[in-house]
Amino acid sequence: MIESSTRKPLLAGAARAVITPPVGIRMMGYTVQESVSQSVERELTATALVLSDGPTKAVIVACDLLFIQNPHIDQIRQSIGRRAGVPAEHVLVNFSHTHLGPMLPGWQREPAEQHVMQERYLAVLEDQLAGAAAAANARLAPARLGVAKGHVPLGTNRRERLADGRVIIGENPTGAVDHELGVVRVDFLNGQPLATILIAACHTVVLGPKTTALSPDFVGAAREIVERASGAPALFLQACAGNINPACGIGTGGPEQYDDLARMGAMLGGETLKAWAGIRTHNRHGPRRVVQSVAAISAWDYEALPSECVESFGIATRRTTLDMAPLPDRTTAEAQLGHARRACNEARAQGKPPGVLNVVERLLAWAELVHEAVVEGGKRPKRELVGWALRINDLALVAVNGEPFAELGLEVKRRSVVPNTFLLGYSNGCLGYLPTPEAFDEGGMEVVESYRNYLLPTGFTREWGPAVVEIALEMINELEQKSE
Repeated sequence: MIESSTRKPLLAGAARAVITPPVGIRMMGYTVQESVSQSVERELTATALVLSDGPTKAVIVACDLLFIQNPHIDQIRQSIGRRAGVPAEHVLVNFSHTHLGPMLPGWQREPAEQHVMQERYLAVLEDQLAGAAAAANARLAPARLGVAKGHVPLGTNRRERLADGRVIIGENPTGAVDHELGVVRVDFLNGQPLATILIAACHTVVLGPKTTALSPDFVGAAREIVERASGAPALFLQACAGNINPACGIGTGGPEQYDDLARMGAMLGGETLKAWAGIRTHNRHGPRRVVQSVAAISAWDYEALPSECVESFGIATRRTTLDMAPLPDRTTAEAQLGHARRACNEARAQGKPPGVLNVVERLLAWAELVHEAVVEGGKRPKRELVGWALRINDLALVAVNGEPFAELGLEVKRRSVVPNTFLLGYSNGCLGYLPTPEAFDEGGMEVVESYRNYLLPTGFTREWGPAVVEIALEMINELEQKSE
């Protein structure tokens, strides 16, 4: 344990930007979605929290977006870093993974009008995220933080095995799921709330593909509850939701999905407040004394906690390049391309609805990508796993740029030396699903079809899941050693 004389003060600042795009932009999250956005259910926001012990500073930005991929996310992190006065590697951008946020340039082929709208939005978005970070940095003030945990059954494992052996997106009540809720309370020195972080793992798909409204999904409803009670901004950080769907299911378009949204928001917001109210950052009970009235009554006076509250503060990062699965041979690639072209031409000729056309056109784009890679030499594809970690006292926030399965987050928690450890996905980019090795034996969308929708030439391999765990633990252990 570090002696109290060597503790440092904590500085914190928070700010928010509204990042709702213009209505009419295409939404990103459901390939089968028929329509562009037609309204706004709740504003989309980006909330920045800057934390520092003086020498080191971290910037956390929580966004109501599906995700931002490269090359955009690295550029945005650079912009945030410049405005907040930190290296880009000290910036964490986490996405709530709402499936009713805006389409961003490069995800799919778009008509000229849509492409221009998305390019304009991205340029404004970069300024908004950097501006929120700059505003939070300008508000840095002495602070303290505390951590608590709750239990919130938002999600269920969605990898359901049918009688014929197929694994579908359904409900698997015996599958792994993490119902733990992480709550970080950041207060000014007098105990007044400065910001709240809530961490949970669940796909934000309560409002399904028939919804035409831009929305942060249940996260927005939960934040409103927390912010009304605390009077301070709340940041939702998405954890390991790769194989976790809402317990209520994906919305089918009827009014009941909005009822589910309110209920999910109330569950998450209410449990957050329950944990939040139990965290005392500024004072504690002093020595007990006995007061004599009609009866003898024990009493405690409160005593202030020291303002120098940081025993350990550090950031660790990793960038690791890993192999994807091998490319197919040329004959297979040509056959895939031919099949995709025929399916696309038939759908167009038959006047299929936009949702069907979206799917066949996406698969054609993927087949063209694979064929091009094979023709150009067929080298085994590689991708970069980006890891990020922040350690403050007994809190460790660890993040990767993909959609980790729940089992990976649970394993990191089990093996971490830091009591309050949370593995986040959907951070600083998003490569695709990061399954467990066992999932490759079972099949299912996350290992068989998803990489096509992500326009990856091939899928991940069974080595990626264990790599996520080991990289997360390496960063945690590095920060633990620095704190000793």
